Amino acid sequence: MQPDITAYHHAATGRVTYLVTDPATLLCAIVDPVLDFDPATGETSTAFVDGIIADIREKDLGPTWILETAVHTGHLSAAGHLKYETGASVAIGAHVLESLQRLVPALGAEGVDLEGWDFDKLAREDDEPLIMGGIEFHPIALSGRLPGAVAYKAGDVVFVGDAILPTGLPDSDAPGADAAGLFADARKLLSLPGDTRLLSSQGETTVAATKAANPDAGDAVAEAEFVARRAGDKPAPSALTIAALEVAVRSGKLPYPDEAGVRFPSRNISSL
Repeated sequence: MQPDITAYHHAATGRVTYLVTDPATLLCAIVDPVLDFDPATGETSTAFVDGIIADIREKDLGPTWILETAVHTGHLSAAGHLKYETGASVAIGAHVLESLQRLVPALGAEGVDLEGWDFDKLAREDDEPLIMGGIEFHPIALSGRLPGAVAYKAGDVVFVGDAILPTGLPDSDAPGADAAGLFADARKLLSLPGDTRLLSSQGETTVAATKAANPDAGDAVAEAEFVARRAGDKPAPSALTIAALEVAVRSGKLPYPDEAGVRFPSRNISSL
């Protein structure tokens, strides 16, 4: 069965959150929910995701899954708020444990469970699919940016997050990101049938279109060429990246404010 899909574009980050519905049962999943965040002030807002929640309630849908495609660095996850408001379960790739072991000490993120119990489901490629009525989400493990990245295939659609973008591959500036791994992830996804739809964090394309024209991972691009182009692409983590990681390692929940009431203090972290 093919799901119904609604795309919600978050203007401030350029990201897309997807609402995925089983038309037979009206169960739904939300892929990569975005939390509003102002890096200059550290203030957050749930306005964007609250709009999606309002649509879910208006349509009388049953939220089942919150599907995270990665330990995000380009936006703050709204999974914690969404779970609180809807009761849906949060899923992420099983290799997130590797990211937690490295990132939590570097961030000084207190109260984070290093065994991954803050997440409801650690998705593994060789496990049973995630079920939502008549829809099955089949995890596809990815590794190029941060361990824990995963794509979810449902029918002829794959939710790929940042793994493949319509304009190329993502920056390799995420802490620990590996350019060769980014390329390998993309080519793994491009082994799917040509008419497979790829729904990314920045819009939709297909396997065939990507193989024909993607400037970073198309058939005309060699791995060595891509890796050489990305050499030295490792700037210091931005305020947005650090805040996004603080939220990501907590399964989408915000860190507690410090004694001064500041939730995301300004700081430089070079050990990520």
